[in-house]
Amino acid sequence: MDADLMLAWMSETGEGDIWDLRQRVAWLARNADLNPQPFETGRWLRDMTALAHVEVDWVGGRWAMAPAVAVLLPSCGGTTVLAGCRRLGLVEELGDLLSVQKIPCAASDSRLKTPTQVYLQLDTINDLIEGLSTCGIDYGGRAAHHIADRLSPLRLGEPAAPPAYAAPVKHLQLDGALRFVDGRLTSQSGLCQISVQGRPSYLYRNGDEWFHTVHADGVLWALAENGIEVFRWRFERVDGDDEMGTLFVDQGAPLPPLQARALVLCSGQPPAFGELAKTAIYRNVSRSVADQVARSVRQRLTPIT
Repeated sequence: MDADLMLAWMSETGEGDIWDLRQRVAWLARNADLNPQPFETGRWLRDMTALAHVEVDWVGGRWAMAPAVAVLLPSCGGTTVLAGCRRLGLVEELGDLLSVQKIPCAASDSRLKTPTQVYLQLDTINDLIEGLSTCGIDYGGRAAHHIADRLSPLRLGEPAAPPAYAAPVKHLQLDGALRFVDGRLTSQSGLCQISVQGRPSYLYRNGDEWFHTVHADGVLWALAENGIEVFRWRFERVDGDDEMGTLFVDQGAPLPPLQARALVLCSGQPPAFGELAKTAIYRNVSRSVADQVARSVRQRLTPIT
C-alpha cells in the first residue's frame, strides 16, 4: 500500500470522518492486491497516531492532521524525525536546507505499511531549527521524554450500568494470548465487550460496580488487577545519564495513544511484532521513558538480558 500517498492526501485534506478515511485506506490497500479486514485499517490509524502524524477522536468519529514538527530522537546524535502534516513538496524543500534521510517504516508483513519516515540532521541544533522554520516546521525537542513526563495514571471511566440481561456479551480471557470470548464473566471482576450502535464498547466490572472504559485501558487494568506483568526491557548501551535499550510488551497488550507515542518517538518507527509470541518491540527506548510508561499503566518494568 502506498502509505506516502495516503499521508499526502490526508495532509491536503486536513481533517475528516474516521469511517470515510478507513474506507479510503482499504481501497488503496486493495489497489496493492491486499484485502484488509476492518480491524487492520483501525490498527493502521492507531499506528499513524503513535507516529504523531494524526490525532484521532474515536468517540466523536473524527480525525485531524497534527502540525508538522521535527522531533529529536534520544541518543541519536542530534537526529530528528519529521512528524505530522507532510504537504506535497515539503521533503524536497527540506533537502535543499538540511541533511535528509528517508527510511521505510519497518512494519511486519501482517500489518498495513505506514509512511516512509523522514530523518533530518544539521551540524547544530540552532542551524537545524532555522532550517525547519524556513519550511514552516516547528522543532519539537525531546518529545518522547516530554510526553512520558506528563502521562496521567491509568484510570477507569465513569460508573456504568451492567450489560442488559439479553444483550450479547464477550469477556477478556487472560490465559495465553489476550482475546475476547463469548459469554459473561464467571468471576466478580474483569473486562467486558458489548456492542453499541454496531460498534464495540467496553465495561469493566469490579465486584458489584461497573465502569465505562476503552479497549487499551480496560485490558491493562485487567492485567494489573491479576498481577500479570507484560513490560520487559533489555539494556543495550549507556548514553550520558540514561540507559538505552529495547522494550518488549508481551501478549499483544495494547497501549493508550500517548504511551504508544512516547515509545515510538524514541526511534521514529512503529513497533515490530513477534508474530508467535504476540510481542510488540520498541527500539532505542531510554530506561527513564520505559519506566514512566510502565508505571502510568500500572506495570513494573522487568529487566532482561
